[in-house]
Amino acid sequence: MSSNFEFIDIKRIEPETKSIKVRKIEFGEIYQTQNLESVKEQSSRCLDCGNPYCEWKCPLHNYIPDWLKLAQVGSIHEAADLCHETNSFPEICGRICPQEKLCEGACTLNTGYEAVTIGQIEKYITDKALSEGWKPKKLVESYSKKTVSIIGAGPAGLACAENLIRRGVRCIVYDRYSQIGGLLTYGIPEFKLEKNIVIKRREILEELGVEFVLNFEVDEKRMNEIEKNSDAIFLGLGTYESIKGNINGLSKDGVVEALPYLIKNTEYLMS
Repeated sequence: MSSNFEFIDIKRIEPETKSIKVRKIEFGEIYQTQNLESVKEQSSRCLDCGNPYCEWKCPLHNYIPDWLKLAQVGSIHEAADLCHETNSFPEICGRICPQEKLCEGACTLNTGYEAVTIGQIEKYITDKALSEGWKPKKLVESYSKKTVSIIGAGPAGLACAENLIRRGVRCIVYDRYSQIGGLLTYGIPEFKLEKNIVIKRREILEELGVEFVLNFEVDEKRMNEIEKNSDAIFLGLGTYESIKGNINGLSKDGVVEALPYLIKNTEYLMS
């Protein structure tokens, strides 16, 4: 990919962040939007290693060098297609994955030159493609007669729905909250992942044919009804039990657990 050793002359540059002054009065995402020329330049730093450690270290084994190559030449829609072959929500992972420990942590350029900005480029690719009307494609022309019920509209449930609906399997997703996303929506603050990103994904999934039943607590009676009307059931129940620190004073007045605090904060901001 980089025939002229661009990584020597082109330094790693991350997007600018909002000023502290602005961040004091709003809760929006910290990183500013990159432009295409910056993305092309940063993508050109990739060495296109014969054995891409970034791809190996990624839990999804994303085709990172391949979509960096497409981004380098400005083929953003093609890059978005490739991102979605392995990842249901690349614009979300680009924002919240710990890239410094995963793909970027394994980048060969870390030794002396700093890693390629993989996460920021991944985020840009899908953000830009979606803003231009790109949508993930259905992989079949018609629906099967099967229906899968998915309990939980968190990351696991949504990824299951996205993979099934694109392959023609009807999906109904149930969740006790009023918004989809689970901890993506209720556990991650707005400055890290703006809620409109998840809302946009809901619109895409609904357009593909996913049905959401929200504000719906699945008890034993409802579960029996769901089971009667489903060919299969996927349980994506989430991780709402937090780990408590083994320290004194947790039961004192004024001590608030982090997860309930984050959930209430999000509910307040979205009300």
